[in-house]
Amino acid sequence: MLKHIELFAGCGGMSLGLEKAGFMLYFANELSPMAGETFAFNILNESLENHTEGKKTLWLKSQFPKDKLEQRLRENPFEAVNGKYSDIEKSTELNDKLLIGDINVLLEILNKNKNIVKTLKKENIDLISGGPPCQSFSLAGKREKNNYKNTLPLSFAQITGLIQPKTVLLENVKGITSPFTEDGTKYYAWLEVAKAFTLEGYVPICMMVNSKYFGVAQNRPRYIMIAYRKDIFDRLLETVISKRQLLENSLTFYDKVRENEESLNSITISDLRLYDIESKPELFDGILLPKTSHKSGDFVSASEAIDDLRNTDKKHTISKVSSVYGRFLNSTFSKSNLTNSYLIKNHIPRHHRYDVRARFRFYQVISEFKNGLKKSASDLFVGKEISEEVLKKLFNEFAEKELYFKNEIEEFHKKPESISDVQELIKKIPTKKHSQRALNRLEPAPAQLTIPDDLCHYHSDQLRTMTVREMARFQSFPDWFEFKSKITTGGQMRKFEVPQYTQVGNAVPPLLAKTLGELVRNQLIDIGNG
Repeated sequence: MLKHIELFAGCGGMSLGLEKAGFMLYFANELSPMAGETFAFNILNESLENHTEGKKTLWLKSQFPKDKLEQRLRENPFEAVNGKYSDIEKSTELNDKLLIGDINVLLEILNKNKNIVKTLKKENIDLISGGPPCQSFSLAGKREKNNYKNTLPLSFAQITGLIQPKTVLLENVKGITSPFTEDGTKYYAWLEVAKAFTLEGYVPICMMVNSKYFGVAQNRPRYIMIAYRKDIFDRLLETVISKRQLLENSLTFYDKVRENEESLNSITISDLRLYDIESKPELFDGILLPKTSHKSGDFVSASEAIDDLRNTDKKHTISKVSSVYGRFLNSTFSKSNLTNSYLIKNHIPRHHRYDVRARFRFYQVISEFKNGLKKSASDLFVGKEISEEVLKKLFNEFAEKELYFKNEIEEFHKKPESISDVQELIKKIPTKKHSQRALNRLEPAPAQLTIPDDLCHYHSDQLRTMTVREMARFQSFPDWFEFKSKITTGGQMRKFEVPQYTQVGNAVPPLLAKTLGELVRNQLIDIGNG
């Protein structure tokens, strides 16, 4: 198998997909101990639940010693950098390890321990992957010490330069492609990141993809950069004749960056192409860009992904999964030691008050409105003035659907008898959360949400938000993949805690990672480096 290192590893979606594509994890790094606990359990088969010292999970820095694992797992990672304890020594073997802590600490350790770097270079690592926050990254601003996130892509690039893997895989949100202004100058973070890796000797190919084109039940646009060490790129250029024009654009960019290190601002988005799957789908054929498996009209819908999990009172076993999509995920990412009686975890519903349930039913009903009436119904809900003509049209729609009412005795579904019934109901279910909406069962789920209250189920008998398991299905995780730590969090804790919902929402969909991994693996094999 090929070897890979993962930075910004999260809960393990990227590693799971890359493993299926033929990559063996050498080591991983993740800032959050909460996400790290999930990664260790599923990817390294190491449970930290009993708070016994992990053999494969090491802390770069902590305020607590090894025997205080419970405290380490709940430690604020931004405070851990000031801790006096570290599990990393000059002789520490990193193979098959998860390193918990700040990537900047990892970079510092590598810079101080040349023997570790020498060992890593000898391993001839095939791929290094990761998804650092990049939205406001610019090389010009890299020295802003008070901007923590602004250092992360640079640290990723510098670690890549030290270890010298054959290829780099970087994943990020669509927002990285939007311009931002710093000191009066407009920057594009994706371009700045590409420059940073070019300065380390890597030739970038950049693209916008969407997970739904690769079999994921989610409309999730993502920026992807695959960068090749220059000698690997040169061999790719010799091999992939049919895509020579695309490769030559990247090579021209590489040469221009290397020649203009002192004036990088002169290099603009006109110098490097960004291939968008929406506008150039024909380029995504598995040769230079990842091969699509689905197209418009053939995407996996929300109901196809989770309808078999609808009954949360029932205990679901992995052998009784009836969803074609669920069975596909479980067979694609199979696990050898599972029994047929294995109970699917993380499927605990959240309990809501009547007003929340009634509001969710309202969202479910209006999600099916057409001809602009969905917006009119939303306006009605927030108290905007609605004309009599539109009110009549709205009632014609509401009269065909059952809303959720209650009296002194019970709660019940009922068709409203007048628009006044709807208006009176609205007065009883107000909210400040106007981003809430219901799933469209016939479409892929929207981009994964890390705050569960923003999205409710599509079915009238499920007036609730999604469970962690359902969110994981949307992301293409198999049902045996178990999420650890707290389910959710709030308040100031959100600044550093990464509970289960956030772990799922931040993850790279394993199916997308598998497709990207297969692309890189096949390219390395084709040029004789696999």
